[in-house]
Amino acid sequence: MLTMDSPCTLSVLVTAHNCEKYIVETLNSLKKACSGVEDAVEVVLVNDASTDNTSELLHSFAASFSQVKIFDVLFRNIGKVRNFGVSKCSGHFVTMLDGDDQLLPNSFADIVQFLQAQQPDILLAPLNEIYEKKTKLHQWKGLQVNALSQHQVIEKFLIHRDIQAHFIGQFIKRSLLEDNHFPDFSCYEDAYLFPSILKASQTIFLAKQSPYLYFKREKSLSSALDADKISMLIKATQQMDNVLGESYRNLLACHWINLAHKFYPLIHDEHEKQVVKQAIENVSFVSFLLDSKVRFSLKKKYLRMKLRKMG
Repeated sequence: MLTMDSPCTLSVLVTAHNCEKYIVETLNSLKKACSGVEDAVEVVLVNDASTDNTSELLHSFAASFSQVKIFDVLFRNIGKVRNFGVSKCSGHFVTMLDGDDQLLPNSFADIVQFLQAQQPDILLAPLNEIYEKKTKLHQWKGLQVNALSQHQVIEKFLIHRDIQAHFIGQFIKRSLLEDNHFPDFSCYEDAYLFPSILKASQTIFLAKQSPYLYFKREKSLSSALDADKISMLIKATQQMDNVLGESYRNLLACHWINLAHKFYPLIHDEHEKQVVKQAIENVSFVSFLLDSKVRFSLKKKYLRMKLRKMG
């Protein structure tokens, strides 16, 4: 393990599990993203129980970068991996990079300078979603940000357009992640924790462009759902409800309605069925339908559920 003697501005936490097909391009993109600010950035590499050549490729990269910490662990659980990785970070801010995604070249110089000057709690950015069968070139055009209040950012998150529950490609004050931990989930760990980070943040900025290339692969964890993953999604939605509370009741209801619309027939646990059913029953009929912030499509889904009655 290579270590640093002093804190830096930004820690990049790279988590990887059986990523040998992608990890070299991921790490090369990270090195290019850090151009000009290498001394202000540390890289924390965590290989979790890979059975391919991921570990060897990570160690090879570690020898080529000036500020690197590298760990091989056997958690087999992304929530535990993220908590472990955060505990090894020494930067004032942390961003996360999955082992099969990439970053835009020369993007971190602007971001590091902004973090140093403004010292925000969080700098959020919408991800650049990359689909395997579609080609679209992305170039870094510089950092342009807007300041948001906590209320504004929570509303944007719940409406689910500009801000989604991702930690990849976001820049978060390390102390927030030390005070608020990921659950021991194999997926939806981000969705569980993200609302708590928003509630703990006061100085918030939203960037117009992200440095992050998020590859939407067909066999990703969230795209192949089973009963266990749906159970974690339910728990994450419950946590979001608990953290954000009554002030956002109708927008929270949208998330329960979407969950029920997509997955209710696949829920086998009777208690979990009751949790989802009760969440739908708790929706205030008139308030929800008259709320201008609720999309019309969700109002239609809700009315269909009320007419059909959930079993």
